[in-house]
Amino acid sequence: MNLQEVTKRLNSLASPSLAEKWDNVGLLVEPTPPHFVNIIMLTNDLTPPVLDEALGKGANMIISYHPPIFTPLKRLRAKNWKESLIVKCIENRVAVYSPHTSYDCVQDGVNDWLINCFDIQEKKPIENHNETVGPYTHQICALVSLEAISDIRTSLAAFADISMSTSPLMNDTEAGTKIDVHIYCNSGNMQNIISVLYTFKELVTRLTCLELSKLPKPGYGMGRRATLTRPITLEEAVKKVKCHLGLDKVRLAAAPGSPSVSSVAVCARSGGSLLKDVSASLFVTGEISHHEILQAMYSGTSVIVCDHSNTERGYLSCLKEKLQSLFDNNIKIIISTMDLEPLAIV
Repeated sequence: MNLQEVTKRLNSLASPSLAEKWDNVGLLVEPTPPHFVNIIMLTNDLTPPVLDEALGKGANMIISYHPPIFTPLKRLRAKNWKESLIVKCIENRVAVYSPHTSYDCVQDGVNDWLINCFDIQEKKPIENHNETVGPYTHQICALVSLEAISDIRTSLAAFADISMSTSPLMNDTEAGTKIDVHIYCNSGNMQNIISVLYTFKELVTRLTCLELSKLPKPGYGMGRRATLTRPITLEEAVKKVKCHLGLDKVRLAAAPGSPSVSSVAVCARSGGSLLKDVSASLFVTGEISHHEILQAMYSGTSVIVCDHSNTERGYLSCLKEKLQSLFDNNIKIIISTMDLEPLAIV
């Protein structure tokens, strides 16, 4: 399958617009076209062992959950391990795509997978993802003389991705000679449209511009909070987390009295800042600071810390199934066996 089509389908699965503003997601390494993809390797982190494994298995695309290019690269040198990875990908015509926080935000993404180790109900994002409903971001309103309507329509015909509607004035002294005009557009062409309207001078009055409100997209957002179908002990909760993540050990900060767990809030990766004001019996995350743990504990919330990538890597198995369907089983999807959490409890 052509890389452009692969990228298009990946973006439809989880739009890059879902990612945090600070993130670097999407297609990061693009070999010179045409580039056809028949084997994709999934990994949480693109490291030298993972890349060697991908090349050995003939992968011509890597989907790395964490972006291997995050801070800007000023040069590409063999002596710097991360820079040399990119060079090696380019030399071997391996495309690299990173979804990162777009998969944290999307419905049925990483955080949904993480919280599904519990029997839950009433699940919702901790921080909602808001977006404009429909294709437009702004509305331009104006009162226009009837004699100018035709010319304005002609002038605006040159703009793509706009919608114009009119409505008669009601109970207005200018009814019959003027009409309300509503133009829906995006921020990119808003100023140019306003400039066109200004050329009609006194034929266009009461000109205003409104930014359309963004609304929460159900099921999309960062983190997840849910009520359990029945309360369980903290020991049971720990066992469920370890089983779901395939871990022998986790770190536990038990709230005084170790109350039963009736609600849980999770955040894959580093969740301290997102979880700090959430009311729940238990937090599950990859990383959290010492002081954030103390704050949670003595506010009645126990904390399970699993290490950063352990809260993400297991999702790759779910992703593999999604991608097989997304690509109609025309691309072989494999999961790296060399992708490992760098920290170990010893």
